[in-house]
Amino acid sequence: MLARSLTLVCAAFIFGIAVNELSKTLRFIDLVYVNERFEGGGARLSNVVSEYAQFATQVAAKSECRSDILDAAVGVALADLDRINPDTDYDRWEIAARRAYRLVEHATWCAPTVSDYWLRLAMLKRSAGEEVHEQAALMTRAAELDPASMKGLRGRFAQWRKLDAAVLKAAEPAIQKDLTTLLVYAPPQTVRDLLRKPSDGLLRYISNVAINLPQDRLLRLERQRAIPKG
Repeated sequence: MLARSLTLVCAAFIFGIAVNELSKTLRFIDLVYVNERFEGGGARLSNVVSEYAQFATQVAAKSECRSDILDAAVGVALADLDRINPDTDYDRWEIAARRAYRLVEHATWCAPTVSDYWLRLAMLKRSAGEEVHEQAALMTRAAELDPASMKGLRGRFAQWRKLDAAVLKAAEPAIQKDLTTLLVYAPPQTVRDLLRKPSDGLLRYISNVAINLPQDRLLRLERQRAIPKG
């Protein structure tokens, strides 16, 4: 009798979880769809993305941490922000930036081991005003969590190229490690793409890391003009 009761309790518990997850799926299914399928430009698309970016705030408001829903909310909020020109529509851009910041900060709370969320937070904080040690800490965190994937390196170098010499100095171990991984293991075309038009500060680090590469690797990169010159 006891065993039967326990079985019924377990079944009810599992059923309750399933119903809850289904409810979440139905609530946010359109948000996930918009994040996965809508690309490009145009007024109609911008309106759709803006509408769902506002809806995405419910993810943070409800403390939702399911990964597919979280990714969708962050993706749509950032897509909305990217579509607004702050020079011509600053008020709307500021609202979208605050919304994106809240969602990305919520994402780092939900999933503190996901490198991309820390990178996105660094990007958003830079757009609001670069703070040297905070920016360096966020970039270092992102690099520590995903030190070797090409996706992670692509994202970080998009940011490394924008950061000034003071931030690069504060994040020196992280930038040196990222550059070493990129220059040692990435295809020359990838190296060329990710190091295109570096700042003077970044160029100095590139030169310092490149000079310590194995000779055959350095020659290969130089033959394919993968390493920028000062």
